[in-house]
Amino acid sequence: MALVETSCGQIEGLDQDGLNVFLGIPFAQPPVGDKRWLAPVPPEPWSRIRDTKAFGSCAIQSTIPGAVGELIGIATGETSEDCLYLNVWTPGCDSNKRPVMVWIHGGGNTVGSGSQPRVNGQHLAKTGDMVVVTLNYRLGALGFLHAPELGGTGNEALLDQVAGLRWVKENIEAFGGDSGNVTVFGQSAGGFDIAQLMAMPAAAGSFDKAIPMSGSLTNQVRVEAALRSAQELADRCGGFDKLRSVPAEQILSLQTQIPGARWGPVRDGNVIQEDAAEVLARGEFTRDMNLMIGHTRDESTLFTIFNREFAEMDAPQLQRLLEGSVGDRASDALERYEADRNKENLSMDPIEVWAAVSTDRMFRIPAVRTADAHRQHTPNVWMYRFDWESPAQEGRLHACHSLDIPFVWGTYDIERMRRFCGEGDRVAQLSDRLMQSYIAFAHTGDPNHDGIPDWPCYAENRSTMCFSDEITPVDAPMDATREFWLSNVD
Repeated sequence: MALVETSCGQIEGLDQDGLNVFLGIPFAQPPVGDKRWLAPVPPEPWSRIRDTKAFGSCAIQSTIPGAVGELIGIATGETSEDCLYLNVWTPGCDSNKRPVMVWIHGGGNTVGSGSQPRVNGQHLAKTGDMVVVTLNYRLGALGFLHAPELGGTGNEALLDQVAGLRWVKENIEAFGGDSGNVTVFGQSAGGFDIAQLMAMPAAAGSFDKAIPMSGSLTNQVRVEAALRSAQELADRCGGFDKLRSVPAEQILSLQTQIPGARWGPVRDGNVIQEDAAEVLARGEFTRDMNLMIGHTRDESTLFTIFNREFAEMDAPQLQRLLEGSVGDRASDALERYEADRNKENLSMDPIEVWAAVSTDRMFRIPAVRTADAHRQHTPNVWMYRFDWESPAQEGRLHACHSLDIPFVWGTYDIERMRRFCGEGDRVAQLSDRLMQSYIAFAHTGDPNHDGIPDWPCYAENRSTMCFSDEITPVDAPMDATREFWLSNVD
């Protein structure tokens, strides 16, 4: 029986496969009723032993329908507004002071949870002798509504993440963790959110190292747009004074119907005061913080191949899409993509080129910008690219968005991931080598280990470790397209 004394009271977890596991630990009070759209509040203490043997509810959300949702395995279980729970996997509740890794899940800030089967912390904790934590946070309009009338900054979801990280700093030593060695890592929206946390005064000191995966610097929602979205939601619910009593399910339904609404970090002037890129470049809160950052090679194929609009894409359609995206630089873009893709023996099929453009705009170039900003003051920056290709969808996904997650977590072998990741010794070996880099980074702040070639810092050569059957450092991969995007293209 695993018993731990936390700042709010004693909890009892599970003894599971050589680990102590604690599920559904509250790190804040339920953000319901008059607490809806307010910053998280510490939990009320409890006097009896609290049972933490089952996941808490996930944030209220819609499921992802169809092939994408099935493929990437975003399982949520029970959903509720009462969602601010975290989970801990540890080799022992002792005084060993192990490194700690805290996961911020992705899902576009509208779906996802810390209890997905593909982010079960068992393998990472056991293999790396680490403490692994996953957490939930409010999603969609319930997490990102900028409504001064209600006291909502629009960044309550980020403050939830900070509350979870502060809870870890305060409590993790009782779980055998080192409160002075906390690495935050997260993918997609989780990575985009981490980039904001790195620049937020409220998050300063809440973690020691960072690994944003397939998500980094992104445009914040402008306050004017955020106010319009809040007003539209209020109007549909009968006014701001009705919003706290409207059922959460109604808000969930309405949030998808508001024209132009984007539920994400808001530059509200309080929680987020500046462009995160400027704060990161100054190193205001992150100077000397080791950073490991990267993306999958073909992120956007996960979205393009399921889009019927692109099913029969030909060269003229690609040209039109490029012109709509980059204007009169479309021909220059196409030449650069051809040069870069030919160097790596990648297809020039129009739909794959368009997926590469989307990958760069949304994922690769933001990662480059983040790395470039951070290395202005901190040399310890490592860039990676995940090149393993999924066998699903007849191989058309290539190295798509979220494919790296089960490799990092060692969950590639669960039933719903096998079709996505593939099976066999090659999959297992790649997972082990990638996982060992994350483990090494958590332990020492450097992802190098004996199972891979020397991984140089990003530095001036833009060295990038490419993970596939062969693991190879490459200087400045796809540099022609990088230069294109960084030369005055918004």
